[in-house]
Amino acid sequence: MHEIMNDNAMFSVGDLPWHKLGKVLDIPPSTEEALELAELNWKVHKQETYIQAKEAEGNLIGCVQPFDEVLLDTGEDFKTGYYCTYRIQDDMPVILGHVSSRYEVLQNIEAFQPFDEVLLDAGYTYETAGAVKDGKRVWILAKAPESALVGDDKIEPYVLLFNSHDGSTAVIMKPTIVRVVCNNTLEVALKSSWQVKIKHTTGVKDRLDNLTKALSSVEGNIRKSVEVMNMMTDISMGVHDATEYFENVFPKLVNRGIETRNPLTGRKDPDFQQAIYDKLLTNFVAGRGNKGYNLWHAYNAITEYVDHNKSYKDWVESVGFGWGSKVKLDAFTEANNLVSADTKVIEYVN
Repeated sequence: MHEIMNDNAMFSVGDLPWHKLGKVLDIPPSTEEALELAELNWKVHKQETYIQAKEAEGNLIGCVQPFDEVLLDTGEDFKTGYYCTYRIQDDMPVILGHVSSRYEVLQNIEAFQPFDEVLLDAGYTYETAGAVKDGKRVWILAKAPESALVGDDKIEPYVLLFNSHDGSTAVIMKPTIVRVVCNNTLEVALKSSWQVKIKHTTGVKDRLDNLTKALSSVEGNIRKSVEVMNMMTDISMGVHDATEYFENVFPKLVNRGIETRNPLTGRKDPDFQQAIYDKLLTNFVAGRGNKGYNLWHAYNAITEYVDHNKSYKDWVESVGFGWGSKVKLDAFTEANNLVSADTKVIEYVN
């Protein structure tokens, strides 16, 4: 389930992600072109909400979100103390969220600002951008000018920005890496790395300005993470070691093969942990780009499971910032533990 705003509300350079939807470009777009191609060139509005009072057996009924001043003159409206965010499409409002008075809108064009002012000048290019859930959430992905190698694997560094217009998340920007052979997204997770979160409260635009100054550190952080990933290729692993690694990342896997029954029906419960383990082991020995003989392959068995074997209602949020991101960070941390035990020099972060 892709939940893209519509089948064309995104673009991608050189490939068609997300169930073959969106516009494919031969060359990267400018900021103005990116906004138009991703259909993000609309504005978000914020307006106070009210309850409209009408007699109905002594009760107040009808919750409305007015978009003009007509109802305000009736004397029958009560402020809720909250606001709605919305955009206009075909002369009609599309409700995005219900937020507090402190919530500050960050327009899509403003979210592109750090990319436009810093990353594009450093040689980065827009790779993809788009919206999901009728525009409630938007993302931007910019690709670094140079790739790197982990063993024989080509990897591409990126910077990812995720923003919501419904109050569900902060503005989040972080570096990430994509393993080209399998299109897995990898976490950049060293102590010197960063993930910036900016809450949608007063001053969000000023703090976004300050964020541009922090972007200069991204290349050094990616280089250090690539060093750790290369060390993963030097740590040999068989099925037994990989199994122990998987269990450390997914502790519930130790319960696989244990039969349980529903206390009401007496029916045998599905063994979900065995299914997860089987998929991880398959990914390890025969996954995309994997051959089943080192820590790098075990790590990517997990990233492949998260990115390609699971189903999500909101792929970008989960894989980039939610459950999927946490699992991949745990996998990197555990792998870095093994690297650190071997080298005694690499620090990691939870």
